Amino acid sequence: MHQRCVMAIWTMTTTIKYKDWNLTVDKGVTRNAYNSLTMGSAESCDCNDCKNFAANKDNVYPDEVKGLFNQLGIDYKKETEVSHYCRQTDGLHHYGGWFHFKGQFKGKDCTVPLQVGGHKLDLTPVTENFSIGFRIANSLTAFADKEGLVQIEFESKIPWTIDKGLEVID
Repeated sequence: MHQRCVMAIWTMTTTIKYKDWNLTVDKGVTRNAYNSLTMGSAESCDCNDCKNFAANKDNVYPDEVKGLFNQLGIDYKKETEVSHYCRQTDGLHHYGGWFHFKGQFKGKDCTVPLQVGGHKLDLTPVTENFSIGFRIANSLTAFADKEGLVQIEFESKIPWTIDKGLEVID
């Protein structure tokens, strides 16, 4: 007589209160997706703007956002996408990007539809130089199952800290 092993896959969700949002996350699935990545978007690009972002990752995200990401199972050093918007008149560089987690949220959706089509983002300030928002989307995600993803949008303003000769002044 042979015994059969039955393996069950359990998912556990946790609800996290952050500002005016209730975030429900499957932390295990989220953490596994980030563990499968070797690097974030900035490191996979050779442009100087991404090199500057990558060099500043420890300073881009406020501690409370790093703490939130940890609770969600997100590795803040492995962003899905990052874009450089401009060098501002104050010398700081304006970046935007996003992450994903498996779950859902209740609260303000940062997506604002435009009458001419498309959308803009209405992000919530966390500090003077960092804003965040949540929406249902799966753009460029590394998750194998693209259903049930929350996209965390962010904008950050950071200094240029790599070789000044590489900085483009708009």
